Amino acid sequence: MDKKSAQDLTTKHFSRFGEFLVSFELSKHGWNVYNPVYDEYIDFIIHKHVCKDCDRRWNLTPALVCKKCGKDFSKSQKNKIIPLICQDCNTKIKGNKTKCPKCKSTNLVRQPTCDECGGEIEMIDHKCECGSKNYVTKFRTIQVKSSRIEFNERTGKSKNTYAVDLKPKDLIEDDYHFFIWCLVNDYDKPSFLVMSVQDFKRVMGDSLKGISFFKDQDRQHFSSKTFGKWDEFFNKFDKLN
Repeated sequence: MDKKSAQDLTTKHFSRFGEFLVSFELSKHGWNVYNPVYDEYIDFIIHKHVCKDCDRRWNLTPALVCKKCGKDFSKSQKNKIIPLICQDCNTKIKGNKTKCPKCKSTNLVRQPTCDECGGEIEMIDHKCECGSKNYVTKFRTIQVKSSRIEFNERTGKSKNTYAVDLKPKDLIEDDYHFFIWCLVNDYDKPSFLVMSVQDFKRVMGDSLKGISFFKDQDRQHFSSKTFGKWDEFFNKFDKLN
C-alpha cells in the first residue's frame, strides 16, 4: 500500500488531525486536555496543577509510603503490600484470608503493612521539590487553526506558504483564551505557533480595522520556512503559563 500523508486528508479530517497534534503537544507540556460539549470557537479546555511558589507540575495523587523504612508503594509495588495481620500470633498474611494459616485464629486485622520491614503503610500528600505544600489549578481555553503548505492550483507547485483564517468572532476577550496554529509541512512534521488574543491583535495592527477583516476575507499568508511576522510565537507554549 502507498504511504499516505497529511496532504491526502480531506479538509475536515485535516482539521481534526491538527487538533490531535496540538493535544499531544499540550500533554508534553503538562496540560490535561478536554473537548467541550459544544464547539463555540473553543476547541480545547486545558488545565494543570502547579506549585504555587515555583510553578513546577504538581502531583495530586497521594503516595503510599511505609512509615518505618520509607518504601514507596505508589506505583508498581502495590501488589507487595501485606493486607492482614493475625492478632494472636502476629503472622503477616497475604491474600483475602479469614483464618490465620499458622494458628488458625480468626482474629485478623486489616492493616497495610510493608513487606520488607513490617512497618505500617500510610497515605501522604505530595509536596514540591522546593518544599512548598501549596498548589494552584490553571485553566485555559484553546482555539486550534491548522494549515498545510499551499500549492498553486494551476501549476501544482508549492507556494512555500501557510494560510490561517481568523475572524472577528474568534477574538474572545478573555485573558485565558489562546490560539494555537498547527502548521504541517510536506513531510508531515508539525510546527506550532502559540499566541494570546492580544498578541494576535498587536501583530495584526491596523488590519483589524479594515473592511477585509470585517467581511471575514483577511486570510493570513506567511512563509512556511520563516513564519514571517508570526515567527515570535514559534513553540511559545510557555505563554500558556
